[in-house]
This record gives sequence, C-alpha cells and structure tokens, in this order.
Amino acid sequence: MSSNNKSLEIETLRGLACLLLVLYHVIGPLGGGLKIDLGSPYRVIADSMVYVRMPLFTFISGYIYSLYKIRGNDFSSYFVGKVRRLIVPLFCVGVPFSVLQAVGPGVNKEVGLTDALLSFYIPVNHFWFLQAVFIIFMFVGLLQWRGLLGTATRQYGLLAFAALVFLLPPFPVDAFGINGAIYLLPFFVTGMICQENVAAIKRRFKTFGPLLFVVISLVLLYVSAIDREMIVDRRSLIGLLVGCVSCVALLSSDMRAQWLIWLGGYSYAIFLFHVLFAATSRFILGRLGVQDETLLVLGGVSCGLLGPVILSTVFSRFSVTSLLFLGERASRKKPAPAVTPAVQS
Repeated sequence: MSSNNKSLEIETLRGLACLLLVLYHVIGPLGGGLKIDLGSPYRVIADSMVYVRMPLFTFISGYIYSLYKIRGNDFSSYFVGKVRRLIVPLFCVGVPFSVLQAVGPGVNKEVGLTDALLSFYIPVNHFWFLQAVFIIFMFVGLLQWRGLLGTATRQYGLLAFAALVFLLPPFPVDAFGINGAIYLLPFFVTGMICQENVAAIKRRFKTFGPLLFVVISLVLLYVSAIDREMIVDRRSLIGLLVGCVSCVALLSSDMRAQWLIWLGGYSYAIFLFHVLFAATSRFILGRLGVQDETLLVLGGVSCGLLGPVILSTVFSRFSVTSLLFLGERASRKKPAPAVTPAVQS
C-alpha cells in the first residue's frame, strides 16, 4: 500500500497496535520485562491489553489481505511473496535473536540453545506471529485461489469455522506456530469481512463504536486490577468476542493521528526489532541506577519504537539487508514516510 493510497485510519490502528505491543513487552509478563509486580498500574495495563494487542495486529493483516487478495492463477507468486516477507526474516532475525537470548547474559527469559536453533519450528519468542500468520495466509490464500471465498456467506462460514477451532484445546506440540495460527485466524477473517463492509460499518457505528471500545477498555482495566486470572486466558469465548468487537469498534471510529500513522509506516520493523531495543534500554538504565518504574517504561517504549525506525531506515538503503532483515523486495527502496504493511508482501 503506497503512501498515496493508504487508508489513514488503518495506518493509525497499525501505529496503535505497535504502541500496545511495545508497551506490553517493555512491562512484560510476570517475571519478564521490567519484572513489575502485581499491584502496579503498569502490571494492570499489561494484563488488560491481552484481548486487544495481537488481535488488532491480525485484524489489520486480514483487512489489508482483502484489499490485495489473490486474483487469477498467481498462487505461486503469492507463496513466494509470503516466504520472502515472513519466513526470510524468521530465519535471519528470529533465530539469531533467540540464539542471542540463549547465550547472552542477564536475560529475563531462559532459552536453551537447542530450542533457540529450532525456534523456526517451535516458537520461543514473539516471532511466533510470523509462523502463525504465514499459515493463515497460506490457508486463506488457497481457499481464495480455489474460488471458495467468493461470497459473503462463505466468508462468514469461514469465520464460524475459525471461531470453532479457536475454542478447541490447543495442540500439545505447537509445530510451526499452529496454535498461534488457530488463535489468530478469527481476527484475520474478521478483518477481511470488515474491509468488504467498511463503509457500512463506519456509517452505522461511528458514534457507538468508539464509546463501546472505551467501555471495554475500562472493564478490562478493572477486571485485571481486581483479579488478573480472569483475564489472562486469551483463547476463550470472552477473548474471542472482546477481540473481535474491539477491532470492529476501533475501525468504526475512523480515528486518524499523524504520529500513529508515521509509526504504522514502520510497523514491521517495530515488530521485528522492538524487543532488542527495549532490552537494551532496560540494561542501560539499570546500569545507570534508574529504578523509577515510569522512567523505565518510558525509556523502554521510546527505544522500542524509535530504535527499529532508525534500523529500518538503514536496512532499506541496501538491497541485501532490506531483503534479509525486512523481507522487502530487493529492488524496493522505501522512503522514510512510506508505509510498510505489517505482514504483506
């Protein structure tokens, strides 16, 4: 999606998704990130985002897919594009990151070297999203290619199927992120359907949608504050409903913010590299003796967002680094403000 025809509200949501993702990984799960204890408002924020964070990323991916879905008999080029965009960075960024985490000192998450080397098969870090969404692109792409998603009825049928498998017990072995794919599929399909009906959604829910999202956010904050165990299970009926409704509500708001649009242009780089910069910020601030939670969170979020932007600008200047570390076409040159779809080829 070029900078000339991009959907500003979708780019705003993409930037918001980046902010939520980085904020979560800076705060971290219990025992991770900044190791913030229960009772802290930052812990409440981190827990309350669980139903919105990755569903929003995936919803956007489904929305963008619907704009550029397969047409004709070009599945081979579609497949190659997704391998380049998702699998190449998985090997060139994801696996080295996991190895660095396994051998590096002072990391919060202990990862065995063997697990790190095999992380392209069994996910051990946030790169599970690449494997999961690749499976989704292949599954939905095949259905589209074979003409099985040509009507609204069939798309809603796919959504019903996705919701059903979402609620089934996960596989005991998360081979190539299959459990992640099952978790994300309903939100991807919801994004597809919403793109087909975006004008009607904005018209009908432009006032009610934003209000509904505010109410959902306040309820999630309250629940996570009084009993986090009620909210941390992502793969539940509540998680499914809240995730889908929140994404539709945010889309209906038609929200546009220039700074989020700018962040959205670097969403893929932010996803790939934010943990590295957030961890570096935590290490440096810790060495400087900074203990204030607010300063640590602000430092981590700032580095987690801006560091990947700088890295993306550098990598995009060279064909090899652009291909290996960002999954971009070797001939593609991205100017600073241009949009890089989160998981599109």
